[in-house]
Amino acid sequence: MTRFVQRSSVLWAEAQGDYVRLHTADGSHLLRSTLSQLEERWAPAGFVRTHRSLLVAVGAVTELRSDDGHHTLVVAAGGVRRELPVARRHAREVRERLVEAAVGRAPGPPPGLPGPRP
Repeated sequence: MTRFVQRSSVLWAEAQGDYVRLHTADGSHLLRSTLSQLEERWAPAGFVRTHRSLLVAVGAVTELRSDDGHHTLVVAAGGVRRELPVARRHAREVRERLVEAAVGRAPGPPPGLPGPRP
């Protein structure tokens, strides 16, 4: 069966080989794609790479925790609450994207780059 999942309902995406598992408040769905391909298409829509195997919707993040150099995001929506790791190599970009979202600047590509496709 083919099920259509709205990008806006995805809280995070997790790499599983040549597939990506999309996590929503209603459950998870398997997509035949790589996380890198999804990141390229979804970054302008407010998704950020947090780990080699994770892509997270910035709007679903409720907390960023830092303890002894270890970073964790808390993603929560629709009764789902999950702590997800942030790799050191992605921590700076994650913080920047969260600050942009918090001050009201829509997360997206740097100035001069094209925005999301309709």
